[in-house]
Amino acid sequence: MEIGSHKKNLGQDIISLLGLAIILIAISNCSSAKPFQLTNVSPKYKEFEGSSLDPNKRKPSNLLITNNSMYDEFFIVSKKTIQTLEFGENVALQAETKKTTGLPLQTEMNASALLIEDLPKLISEIPSLQKKCIDLIENSPNDFDGPTLRSVSIELENTQEGLNVYATKADRILQSLKNLRSDSSNYVESKNKGDVLVDNTTIQEPKNDPVIYEEKKDAVKNEKPTRIDNKNNPKTQKISINRIPKRSKVTGSAKDLFKEEVKEVEDNLTEEERRELDYTEKIRSGLVEVFKWEYYKNSKKLENILLTYPIPRVRSAAALALGRIKSGRVSLQKAIDKDGYQVRPAAYKALSDIGHKSSLSYFISGTKAEDIEVIAASFEGLGKTRDPAGREMIISQGLNSEYVLVVASSLRGLAYNQIPGDVTLIEKFLRSSSESEIKEAAVEALSIHSSRESLRVLEENVKGQPELATKILEAIGKNQSLSATFSLIRLNESIEDEKLSRLIGEHLLRKKAFGKYAFILVEDDFLRQEPNERSKPIAYVKSKDVAFVLDETKKEFAVRINEDIVTDRYIHLKIESTIPGSKNPYVDGWIFSPKVELIEVKKLSDPSKGKYSNLKTGKHQNIFNPKEKEKDGSN
Repeated sequence: MEIGSHKKNLGQDIISLLGLAIILIAISNCSSAKPFQLTNVSPKYKEFEGSSLDPNKRKPSNLLITNNSMYDEFFIVSKKTIQTLEFGENVALQAETKKTTGLPLQTEMNASALLIEDLPKLISEIPSLQKKCIDLIENSPNDFDGPTLRSVSIELENTQEGLNVYATKADRILQSLKNLRSDSSNYVESKNKGDVLVDNTTIQEPKNDPVIYEEKKDAVKNEKPTRIDNKNNPKTQKISINRIPKRSKVTGSAKDLFKEEVKEVEDNLTEEERRELDYTEKIRSGLVEVFKWEYYKNSKKLENILLTYPIPRVRSAAALALGRIKSGRVSLQKAIDKDGYQVRPAAYKALSDIGHKSSLSYFISGTKAEDIEVIAASFEGLGKTRDPAGREMIISQGLNSEYVLVVASSLRGLAYNQIPGDVTLIEKFLRSSSESEIKEAAVEALSIHSSRESLRVLEENVKGQPELATKILEAIGKNQSLSATFSLIRLNESIEDEKLSRLIGEHLLRKKAFGKYAFILVEDDFLRQEPNERSKPIAYVKSKDVAFVLDETKKEFAVRINEDIVTDRYIHLKIESTIPGSKNPYVDGWIFSPKVELIEVKKLSDPSKGKYSNLKTGKHQNIFNPKEKEKDGSN
């Protein structure tokens, strides 16, 4: 009995110790926050704490404590850097405000003297802090989890935003503070005080004002002034202040001078040169009008220029502008009927851009024209009308043309019909043609077709035709459908080329394809109507299929997989339908979680950045906006 009781007590002690250890580990992993004040930045800023210069006066700041020394040290250093720059910015702004109103600047002068000593070192360390912040953002999912990960992620994103903002303003803030210190007019503290502050040293002003003598009107002009020996007679020193008259005279404006020079040049021109100059000026002013009305999308003004302007080049520009804003079809048809060879190709191109069924007769006649550009635009326009007769003309004539430009335009025109059988025909040109222009047009045509089959063809040719890989990824990225997003994720999981992976990430970011996705791992299985292996199968799935995650069950289920009993949740997925001719291209159902691999595309605090994460393997990939990189000048 005693032995049994002893073992029972020993077991209870072990359980208590284990519970205590678990509690201690949980506490150590928790994060907390404490107030962060200006004195935490530096004790020498104590006199400014709580003043109007204190960045924490309006918006109190907190410092996150994670109990991870690497993160805590980074948060402290970055917080000090950002707060010092905020403090400096407040000093510079308040000093400028006081200077305009004539108020004393003693407080700002004292603060700027301290900041000028601290800022250069802090500014030089900002790039390294930005780089470390990016590294910590990538590693934080591996170092934290649960609520702590959320707190750390938010703090890192806020810190990154603050560092990015002040990285561009830091030098200007420092220069403003230096200008404040160097401006001698800032050293007068107050109208009521007679002291001058220079580098924290007080100098007494003279108590008596200097005696100022005005020149006598009857003084002799040629009389030499008597020299005063200041060293021997300091008490008799006198000051004479005279206003020196300005010698410069305003004789005209730069604009008038420029007009005179232009007039002088024009006077020396011959009659032929003068006519050529006038013609060039009419072209310039006409093109400016075209660009202006295209910007405002004023089709009536553009139609007026198309039908009445005297110079063909400007009328052609107006026609192309109408095509870009997809307006003015009737006026373009009038231009084709009545205008000359220089304007007709532009008018046909504009009609093709609009692609209205009412222009079908013009497109049919355009395919028999002599101008290659007119023929090419007509075949593409025929496709946009989606007329069966036009499609037959594209297949029988356009794709058999001897001109590369006509074949390329015909491929794009054929794709606008969006008939599933045309995908195979376009794919043949992509795989077999030796002309790069035709291959690129086939890629564009598959993108225009915008069907699941055409996207799969593009996806298969990324590896098969590496010279077109970038072009193909751009074509898939332009497609806004969910199927295009699935193709990009599937490619990202299979491609090892870092450059192409980065490009895929950029397209996902442009599409704002944020959320969770599932990568099917099993060879053959089904989506179920309910989260149950005995539920009705509603869609067939196979390995490497990609689906969008809609939800997951709160409960866990035990499911037999081969010889193992696995306990996990069910995932609710939206996947492409495998039923031919289905009205709905997507279907949703449930699948057991171990049969998929979860992938997340996450939006970061910076609107131009995101993160692609494989939640099973823990691998992360930052994705960046290429336009932002060009702006920053980084690769």
